[in-house]
Amino acid sequence: MSDHHGPVPPEPPVGELRRGAVRVTLRLAAEPDRVWPALTEPHALASWFGDFSAPLRVGADTRLDFGDGDFFTVRPTAIVPGRSVAFDWRFLGVGKPQSVVWTLRPGAEEGPGSGSVLTVEDHDDTRGPAEAAQLLDGWADFLTRLGTHMHTGRNTRYQWRDDIDGSVDLPAEPFRPLRHPAVLDWLPIAVDGFRPAWFFIVDDEGPRRFAVSDWQLRLDEELTFTVEIPDARTHPACRVSTAPAGPGRTRLSFVHHGWTRLGLAQGRAQELRRRFAATWVASLRTARDKATTAGTGSLGGTD
Repeated sequence: MSDHHGPVPPEPPVGELRRGAVRVTLRLAAEPDRVWPALTEPHALASWFGDFSAPLRVGADTRLDFGDGDFFTVRPTAIVPGRSVAFDWRFLGVGKPQSVVWTLRPGAEEGPGSGSVLTVEDHDDTRGPAEAAQLLDGWADFLTRLGTHMHTGRNTRYQWRDDIDGSVDLPAEPFRPLRHPAVLDWLPIAVDGFRPAWFFIVDDEGPRRFAVSDWQLRLDEELTFTVEIPDARTHPACRVSTAPAGPGRTRLSFVHHGWTRLGLAQGRAQELRRRFAATWVASLRTARDKATTAGTGSLGGTD
C-alpha cells in the first residue's frame, strides 16, 4: 500500500515487534478530541481506513470493507470514550481472530496544546516473524494514512491491492486440503479429463469459467497455478500452502498476485478482483466446513 495522498504527517509512525504483539505509535499535531471521531465515527473512518457497516458498539458485530473485495468482520470488546477502542476481528470473516487495541492520549503530560499520541497493539500469539513484520508494515501504512488525513483533510484510503490473500485454520486431521481429489472438493476447479482446466466464479451473470494453466500440486505442501483472464496483459498467479498452526491445527493460506497489472480498464479489473475475492472467501469457508465435518474415511484424498 503505497498510494499516499498529499503531504505526509510531520512524524512517521514508529513500530516495534513484541512477544505475541505488534505495536505501532503515531504522534499527531491534532488534539485527542479531534482525533477521537476519526477512530470511532463511520463517516470519518471511511476517509482513511474503510467503510463500516454499522457504528462501533461493544458486543455488536460490524464489517469493515475496503472496497476491493477485502474485509474484516469486527466485534468491539471495549470502548472508553476519548481514550481507547478494543476489538476482535477476522480477515475475510474466516481468518484467525486477532485482538486489537487503539489507545489515544495527549502528546505530553501537561495536556492541551501538545497534540496527541495514538498507539495500536495487535495481538496474536501464533504469528511467525515474517507475518508479524508484514503486519507492522500494514499498521504503519494505515496510521500514515490517518496522519495524512488529519493533516490535510483529504481522503487517504488506498484504492485496491495487487494481491488477494487470506487463510483459515483447520483441524490437522483427517482432511488434507492439498491432496487429490480433496483439493477439488473445496476449490472451484473443474477438470478436463484428468487435468485441472477451469476456475469458476459465480456472479450476477451466473457461473463464469477461466482457464487454468501451470498447475503444480506438491502433496500436503503447496499448490501453484495461473488463472487466465481474457484480454489481460498478465495473468494472476496463485500459491496455496499449508503450515502448522498450533497443536492439532493446520493453516491453509493462499495468495493470488497480479490484479493491479492486468492492463484492463480499471473498473473492470477492480470488479474482477472483487468477484475473485468473494470466490476465495467461499472456498476457504468450504475447506473449513469439510475439515470440521470430516470423518475417518478417505475424505482427505489419497497418497
